Parts: sequence; structure tokens; C-alpha cells
Amino acid sequence: MATPDVWEEYRRKRNLFWFAFFGFLPSVALVGVLSFRVFYTFTPAMVAAITGVVFLIIAAERALRFRCPRCGEMFFKKSIDSDSFARRCVHCGLPKYADPAIGSRQ
Repeated sequence: MATPDVWEEYRRKRNLFWFAFFGFLPSVALVGVLSFRVFYTFTPAMVAAITGVVFLIIAAERALRFRCPRCGEMFFKKSIDSDSFARRCVHCGLPKYADPAIGSRQ
């Protein structure tokens, strides 16, 4: 059955976002402290901060652009608007983690 693989893909994208979100500040702080103690400059911390922000933005967009397994549209986005906490597809109403073959469209 292909359905669990689709939702596992979503979970991987979502978990990558949360890793980037919660790991950003501690990693930049660690790089900042170490770079100041070793090199007496915060330049490596600034590079780490910019890299972390780019990584966070890419991870967030990948998670938001997850495609619904039933209708093929983006699960959380409708045109410019997005609802990252949606429990159902904003296009066809498929509940999150549901089997797309079971049930009908709304």
C-alpha cells in the first residue's frame, strides 16, 4: 500500500522543519561562543545564522508544499494563503494521515 509512504514523506518534511526551528538558536549560540573564544570574532556565528535562516525557510516551504495524496493539490496552501495547522486538505477535505482511497470528496 503506497499511502503510508506518502504520509511518511510528510512526517519527514515536518520533522526536518522542527529540527531546523528548534536547532537554530542553540547551534548559532554555540558557534558564536566558540568562534569568539577561539578567533575573537563573531563572523562565523553570522555565517551560521544566515545559513540557519536559509535552511529554516527551505524546510518550512518544503513542508508547506506537501501535495495531497487524493487530489494532488498542495495540502496546506491555496493560492497565496496557507494554513500550516490545517487538519484537512484545503482543496478536497481529506483528513490528515487518512487513506485517500477510503471516503469521498467533499
